[in-house]
Amino acid sequence: MRRRRLDHDDGIGMITVMGLASAVAIVVALSVTVAINSLSSARNHVEFEASLAAAETGVDQVLGEIQTAYDNGTAYAPDDPDCAASWTWATGSLPTPEQEMAWLESAVAAMPESCVQSAGAGEYVAFRAKASNGTAIPVVYSLGWTPSREAPQAAARAIRVEYLFSPYKPNQAILTEADLVFSGSVEVDLADNSGATSADVHSNSDLSAGNNSLKVNGSVTASGANDRSGTCPDGKITGTCEAGAPPQAIPRVNARSLYRALATEAAAGWFDLCPDGSVRAPDLSDPASPTPCTGEVLSPDGTYRGWVLEDANTTDATWVFTPVDGTDYPGAYYAYQTNVSLEKGKGNKNEVTMSVIVEAKPDGWPNHAESCDKSGGTLIWKHGYITNYLPGVLFVADTAVIGEANSDVGVGVIAAGDYIDWNTSSSTVRGSMVTSGNCPTSPTNVIQGVALSYDSSSEVPLSTLIRTTGWLEMVG
Repeated sequence: MRRRRLDHDDGIGMITVMGLASAVAIVVALSVTVAINSLSSARNHVEFEASLAAAETGVDQVLGEIQTAYDNGTAYAPDDPDCAASWTWATGSLPTPEQEMAWLESAVAAMPESCVQSAGAGEYVAFRAKASNGTAIPVVYSLGWTPSREAPQAAARAIRVEYLFSPYKPNQAILTEADLVFSGSVEVDLADNSGATSADVHSNSDLSAGNNSLKVNGSVTASGANDRSGTCPDGKITGTCEAGAPPQAIPRVNARSLYRALATEAAAGWFDLCPDGSVRAPDLSDPASPTPCTGEVLSPDGTYRGWVLEDANTTDATWVFTPVDGTDYPGAYYAYQTNVSLEKGKGNKNEVTMSVIVEAKPDGWPNHAESCDKSGGTLIWKHGYITNYLPGVLFVADTAVIGEANSDVGVGVIAAGDYIDWNTSSSTVRGSMVTSGNCPTSPTNVIQGVALSYDSSSEVPLSTLIRTTGWLEMVG
């Protein structure tokens, strides 16, 4: 009887074992399914992120090329005109997102294989679009794939970016790319109507404050070494004195980009000072990309409105301005591939209304390391009382701005592509100073004997910066 009762339990044990095995099998199956789905989802996520990264690389490339072209004073155009496309709709009749995506895919599919660029784990095609009438518009498209456009079931992402060129607005009273030295008697303060709260000074390299005569109503910082580090604020510097500070964005100082931005607009008061001795009006036949010294001749013989060309047809060719008491020659003066000297106005007490821009000649002085082979592009100022003609623009020079004597200038930006050497005894400047260190072997920036009143109101197309106003990941 006992054996028969125990034999009856064999069926229950079998059922229990089978039930547990089934439950474990179900759990394992579910775990495997979840793991497979997770791996698949992770793979898809990685692929889509890689294709998005490829598309973003394309956007960065095209925007960078557009910025470079603008800085060089040329109109941007792709290397291969087949690697671009025009809208099929009018600007006043925009498509749906699905229609725009379909147009982009169709346009890219029609482009040759040479338009496809590699980017890390993917590929992309990127281009600036044109309106339906063929006019370039500030919109960049980029379509990215991973692992490649031709791969089966390639992951793809598309980006649409809108951009504009924004004028440079100085955020510091003095800003330099290369080393900055204050050799004495410098005071940096806020202008009476300045909207800023401090008149800061910064170098993206090393900074030396020299003796204890430097006064700054703000901070004195450097991305490299700073001999005043940790000593401020004190009785003369109201802000901090920091070494190893983050670099500040500096626009590339380029005279030609300023010409391109302003010559047409200010044509009535704009004068090209040419290396052959002629003075010309700006050529307005191509407003998008005007070229200096190609317009109407206003004077052929090297003299005009107080200007005289000296050392013509040499690397030292210099347009010299000699003001006369009781006269003023207002205007914007663009010295094309020469130098400028404003130093022969000693004794003149009248205010002269002008903005002066000086373009260097590339490769004009081979093996001249301090200017990276450039000739011209230097402005020397001495004894002249100057007030700006162009809004926010005083002196802009591709190579250097050199100040040598006491006088007053304002209001606007004083900018040099390579360096500033402002070595005076008692000058005043209202505006700001900036150098972009275009030539890495040029001399150190030196400032002495100046009272600078920082005016932050200027907006200058010094080297206009490209800024994105819309960034959209397209779907369709």
